[in-house]
Amino acid sequence: MEILNTSKGLPVTMLKEITELNDALAELDGLINKEAELIHRQERIAKINALKSRVAKEIEHVQTAERESEYRFNKGRIFSGVAGFAIDSFIGAISNDENPFLLGAKSMSEELDKEADFGKVLIAIKESSKLEDMEVIAISHLAREYKKTESSIISIIKGKGYLLLTSEELWKILNRLEEDIMEGKYKSEREQNKALLNYAKKRK
Repeated sequence: MEILNTSKGLPVTMLKEITELNDALAELDGLINKEAELIHRQERIAKINALKSRVAKEIEHVQTAERESEYRFNKGRIFSGVAGFAIDSFIGAISNDENPFLLGAKSMSEELDKEADFGKVLIAIKESSKLEDMEVIAISHLAREYKKTESSIISIIKGKGYLLLTSEELWKILNRLEEDIMEGKYKSEREQNKALLNYAKKRK
């Protein structure tokens, strides 16, 4: 009789164990999915940090080149000014000019008054491109090369469908994007890239 009662309890006990096992498996499955999502978010954030590093290095490289160009420009301007003063003063003297140094001083002043743009560096993002496709653009260099104003160069680039950001604006947007990713706002890189473009368009 005791054996019979024990055997009757087995199905109930097994059913309870199976239910508990299913619940445990469901919980484990949920934890695995959460962990996978967290890893996915961290991978996307790692890509953003790698992008930050790459862009920062490119900006530093361009700014170093701009500082060197400005130094050479100023050095050349002084050299040309002094040389122009000496040559034009000499020409004035042999031409019996009443004030030969006036011609030289005028020439030197014209050389020293020469100006050029240096140091303006922006980050360009094509509206249809991926996050990693952004480029560092030396606006001042292009202005000097094509003998245009910086504002003209900026207008031309924007006319080709690019958004232009300062490094400060870009860091602010990328930091915000990282926060959004960790909060689970975007399920894919495509969504986060779209969000970045929207932030760039709305920046103030």
